[in-house]
Amino acid sequence: MEKEMIGKARVGVSPVAIVGAIVNGKANFATLGGYGGMAQNPPLVYITLAKPHYTNAGIRETGYFSVNLPGPGLVKETDYVGLVSGRNVDKSRVFKTFYGSVDRAPMIEECPINILCKVFKEIDLPNNDVFIGEIVEVYVDRACLTDGKPDITKINPLLLATGAYWCLGKQAGTAYLDGKSLIKK
Repeated sequence: MEKEMIGKARVGVSPVAIVGAIVNGKANFATLGGYGGMAQNPPLVYITLAKPHYTNAGIRETGYFSVNLPGPGLVKETDYVGLVSGRNVDKSRVFKTFYGSVDRAPMIEECPINILCKVFKEIDLPNNDVFIGEIVEVYVDRACLTDGKPDITKINPLLLATGAYWCLGKQAGTAYLDGKSLIKK
């Protein structure tokens, strides 16, 4: 394959997530493309937010945040909470919210997946704050379960790539199985 150098920028697909936090006693939300899993035991995820984000102070204040994975029906709202700052706009009424067993981070009812996290560690980068969270609770819409497990085709999470929102295509393979045929015995 012939390659072309296109510069230096992050390229790829990221799950779109909406982080929820309480800031100054009010629910606040921010859209981010920097979210992912880190470890299974304990279960850890990371989120990354630019330093000026209003949400960062709330995460530090309470020690908790939520990660909410929206579907395609929430594109406008998802984009909106990423465009405006909670310093200037009350974002607490954009979504219907609920709380888990710990009432320190709002979660979004309309999102098919909600993950409540307790701050495990914070990493200070030059332009961003990275919050590593230990998963406390995970909520999944019942309609998005198959045999009691999250069904990615029913969840249909939003993805971010090349400056656009995308949805899932079809399954391309099976993790931890397809590569076994290449293992030499």
